[in-house]
Amino acid sequence: MSAQTPIEIHSAEEGVPAGFKDENAVNPVLSDDPKNVEEFDMAAYQRDTPRWKRIMNHSLTQMFLISIQAFCGPAMGDAIGGLGGGGLATPQTSNIASSISYACLAITCLFGGPIVNRLGTQWALVIGAASFPIRGSSYYCNSKFGTQWYLIMGAFITGTGTGCWYVAESGTIMSIAPSGARGKYLALWIVSRNLGQLIGGAINLSKNHIKGQKGGITPDTYIAFLIIECLALPFAFFILPLKNVIRSDGTRIRFAEPISTRKEFALIKKTMSSKLILYSAPWAFWSFFYGGTYSTYLGTYFSVRARALSSLISPFFCIVGCFGLGFLLDSKRLSQRRRAQLGLILIVVLNLGVYIWTIIMQVKFKKHNPGKIDWDDSLYAKSFLPYFFVQTTGPSSQSYMYWLLSSFGKDAQSNVRNGAGFRSIECVGSAIAFAMNTRTKTSPLIGFIVTFVLMGAAIPTILMLVNTTPGQIPADIADAEEAKAKEIALGQNKDLGEKDEYATGNNSPTQPALSKIKISVEKKGPITKRSVNGYTRLKFIDNIIIAYLCVQRTKVLDISLPHL
Repeated sequence: MSAQTPIEIHSAEEGVPAGFKDENAVNPVLSDDPKNVEEFDMAAYQRDTPRWKRIMNHSLTQMFLISIQAFCGPAMGDAIGGLGGGGLATPQTSNIASSISYACLAITCLFGGPIVNRLGTQWALVIGAASFPIRGSSYYCNSKFGTQWYLIMGAFITGTGTGCWYVAESGTIMSIAPSGARGKYLALWIVSRNLGQLIGGAINLSKNHIKGQKGGITPDTYIAFLIIECLALPFAFFILPLKNVIRSDGTRIRFAEPISTRKEFALIKKTMSSKLILYSAPWAFWSFFYGGTYSTYLGTYFSVRARALSSLISPFFCIVGCFGLGFLLDSKRLSQRRRAQLGLILIVVLNLGVYIWTIIMQVKFKKHNPGKIDWDDSLYAKSFLPYFFVQTTGPSSQSYMYWLLSSFGKDAQSNVRNGAGFRSIECVGSAIAFAMNTRTKTSPLIGFIVTFVLMGAAIPTILMLVNTTPGQIPADIADAEEAKAKEIALGQNKDLGEKDEYATGNNSPTQPALSKIKISVEKKGPITKRSVNGYTRLKFIDNIIIAYLCVQRTKVLDISLPHL
């Protein structure tokens, strides 16, 4: 028998960045054992990968790209909604369109998990981004020409396309962040949406600042929104598949074994009936319900230029509030469960104060209708501030919930499914809220009371979920266990090599020598060369077994076992 030589494997795997393991290649020894799974080599990745590619693969870069899309798409939709009734003369038409849009969103999100896991997050984001401009154009046509059918049809198309985008977005934002920076990453996402509203508010105010202006927003306002919405699509093509993303702490996103689309759809029932979704469902329903009622409130009681001003100044405090919450949720001084509990208390107390204030003001308006309140009226500050603060407490509630869901994340696919389920319930809440407010002719008081009750109903179940928050993210625990197992295995191999004199090439009459295995494997797609250096003491039967393990589910081109 010959002395030891490298094991060489030729396999067809293309497009995997340097330093990444070949997830489709079969390990020569016990390929299903996690202890033998090749891990991400950060040193090799930094050495062999160009700087521009490392920047693109970085989790923060990808989060920025997602945030830019959120800025161009949903944020512009929020800016239009921030005008009160979509900026139209009466809020009823906009409420109908919004109700249809959120109903389509709910259906798409419900079945979106399997679709996005099959398409990949990148193409789901592309589909969603392509639908964004339809919203701005439909509002422009309705405001300019009175075309209501396009507003309704646009709501259907936008709701379906944006549903794909929301599912991909939620799965990405829950998976992409390092465990110690999830709160800050989510704050960046929320802030990007509010910066979009900030820009939209500046556009609104610049075109609608004349006192005494009646009716709806100037139609040209929607053109600026339309242009920004069109910018989302190019950025969608820069989003990478999650398997190529490297977090800032040097870790990769954990993936489960791929399953068929049929099994993915079968998992919808399991996901929606899981304790995680059932306990978070009341919170999800409530967290988006407030939007329809407060939009109606703004459109009913405030002048055109006061509504334009509100869309400019409302996002300011939200930026500060969301980052403050993010720093609390990322605090390393407290356990993950304690952070979840403190975050819940903060969110509930702040929302409770805003709701009580709003209901008090609305009861007064019910008795004495103030008409259209302008920003120079004495009543403006105390009547507008509840709306101003809810634009911070509402998004903070959503950001907190995504942080909490990610605390239970096992892998990227489960995050996509959980995010899709949560998004679906959110959209049901919004759809019902806007539908309910289409019946509101004079006062949104009933909507405020329902919102208040929904928050109270959500607290018991979310509290049970918070009190079961794991001390560490399950995906991180699994990664740490695999890394430890790998380290132990490498240590054992090293000790064995030091003790075994046959590693030096010496022969013994009682033990077999080391042999070379050269295996060429063909898979579907272009063939690329991949080498793995490894040494093992082999008998003839060992060679046959290892060769078999190497070529499972593949076609053997050449097996060379010399000197046996």
